[in-house]
Amino acid sequence: MVLLPVFVVLSVFLATTAVHPSGQGFERALKFGANNESYVLMMSDLSAAREEITVCSWVRRMSNHRGSWQYWLSYVTRNNAYEMCLSDDGQFYFLQDLTRNNAPNRSTIDEWHHICATWGFANHTTHIYFDGELVASKSTWANRKLFSPGSLMLGQFHVGYGGGKIEDGAYFGGELHDFNIYSRQLTGLEVKEVFGQNRCSRSSQTFGDDKILRWEDVLKEERHGDVTEVLLDCPSIWDILYTEKFYERVISGDLIEDLNKLRDLLNEFEGHKIDTKLIDHLKKHHEIESDY
Repeated sequence: MVLLPVFVVLSVFLATTAVHPSGQGFERALKFGANNESYVLMMSDLSAAREEITVCSWVRRMSNHRGSWQYWLSYVTRNNAYEMCLSDDGQFYFLQDLTRNNAPNRSTIDEWHHICATWGFANHTTHIYFDGELVASKSTWANRKLFSPGSLMLGQFHVGYGGGKIEDGAYFGGELHDFNIYSRQLTGLEVKEVFGQNRCSRSSQTFGDDKILRWEDVLKEERHGDVTEVLLDCPSIWDILYTEKFYERVISGDLIEDLNKLRDLLNEFEGHKIDTKLIDHLKKHHEIESDY
């Protein structure tokens, strides 16, 4: 059996594989200016989530201008100004009722955190997850479902349907990445799975069929004020290939016959971005040895 260095196989393959550097946005975040003019506004139809919903995003707070939590999402309907709001430390207004993060204060500056809020009409309960950990739950009104349509704003706290009545000084002024809304109440294990893959992966695509608002579509929306795209500090495949543990390894020549599958896997990552998902794939499906 012919054994080739992993570095050689993947280097040659990547050199001949076209992976568009901009792709669908899974290596980019949106940075919101520290002012009341910077936001993304969407008139959203969330009717598919009237009885179940999950909202998840990677959130990076970059200022402390309020000294307490800062809302990065606000959703207002004609019937309710507080239909849904989410803060940087996981405080969750839902159906005009506040679910508080019961864990110690988690407001941090310049750190990424994964925040998910879920709700189901069948169990009348909201759950808040902070970095994959359940930090709060609360019962909701027995006969109340989510109102739709509504104005969904990222980067500001507003209470006027259509995007009006932005609260002065209540801007977010941070970064968001991989924000998605699902028409299903994800389980705790599913939320933990998304968080465990880290923000450089495409793990949230696992539940793509349940999405009603996708990050790649959010990136196409009109931006107001100082909202810019910034690159994430994710390792590239070259960073991994040049590590001491990986550089000297060799792999079975049988991998050459499976390049189509490898290409599909690599195309899931932006601009040759990669995480341990590929390494696990290679270990499970191909013979990897430490020397010739």
